[in-house]
Amino acid sequence: MYPKSIQNLIELFSRFPGIGPRQAARFTFFILKEKNPFIPELVSALRELEARIGICRDCFSTMEREEPDANLCPLCRDPRRDRLQIAITEKESDMQTMEKTGAYHGLYHVLGGIISPLDTDSPKRLHLKELYERVENTLKEKESCEVILATNPTAEGDTTALYIERVLSPLKDTYPGLALSRLGRGLSLGAELEYADEITLKNALKNRK
Repeated sequence: MYPKSIQNLIELFSRFPGIGPRQAARFTFFILKEKNPFIPELVSALRELEARIGICRDCFSTMEREEPDANLCPLCRDPRRDRLQIAITEKESDMQTMEKTGAYHGLYHVLGGIISPLDTDSPKRLHLKELYERVENTLKEKESCEVILATNPTAEGDTTALYIERVLSPLKDTYPGLALSRLGRGLSLGAELEYADEITLKNALKNRK
């Protein structure tokens, strides 16, 4: 059994997605091996992260708290963005990948995860209520809005997209200007949006339906 302080750090690292106890232990002993100046630098970076990083009120992406408007990220503040388009992504890295294509000029909404058929509580952890209110407010103000379901082409991603369609269906009945589209299947089944090349993702955006 490892000393308690080492075991505590291993357990913390094990909470990271895709990191098991063995990998977590390797991280822990790497830190111990490096020791100085790595540990002080790591502690400083974590403190800075906690102090300076906030969450955008509208899209739920990360942002610097020192931005001129402490509630909105630069993309949501940008008057050049098309406010009649909202692309829904599972995580922020998917949003960043879409931005790199230069093919999309609307706004985003980061869900913060996906819906798992094996986890009945998973919808409660996503920003779905906020999405509904955001789309509804856009429709009230602009009378039209396109919601692009940019979830990954996986079983969980498809489940999430179908769930969102059901969540927004009452708005579709009330506002005929609401359009729901999905990324075209230029993305292969089982692929992660984060690792898609820019050409494939650009084609998927152009061929959404």
